[in-house]
Amino acid sequence: MPHDHDEIDDGAEELTPAEELALQAAWQDAFRLEDWIFIARGVGDQVTPLAFETPEGGVIAVFTSKELALEFGLAIGLPEEEAGFQLAIPRTSCVEWLLQFVDDGVSAAVLDPGTTDAAVMLAALPHVEQLALAAADDAPGEGATGEES
Repeated sequence: MPHDHDEIDDGAEELTPAEELALQAAWQDAFRLEDWIFIARGVGDQVTPLAFETPEGGVIAVFTSKELALEFGLAIGLPEEEAGFQLAIPRTSCVEWLLQFVDDGVSAAVLDPGTTDAAVMLAALPHVEQLALAAADDAPGEGATGEES
């Protein structure tokens, strides 16, 4: 069950062109990572990523580093042990893995909540992935990890 979190706002319809470019760049960078990090909730085979309830549906928190996940978990009041209970999912599996939560009422993912706050509808995530990977292929001198070759 998603958690309530007043600070997550899907103000996507109000983005300026500069904000839209920043959102695209953030997701492009995320698609160059080896793993995406999630704060785990639950136990055993019932572990799910941390999610929040919004008027539009659930939102899953996606992090680009373990440190950002821990900082956010602590900032929202999770004990350190819970904030540090994290899942590292290979980026190549993340889109498919996240899409399975649509049936549970999750409609979006937010990248690095509390810092980047780049939200995207889960239904759009495969398209965002295609655009990000195409942009990475077009970037001179960069490999799949975004590091200089």
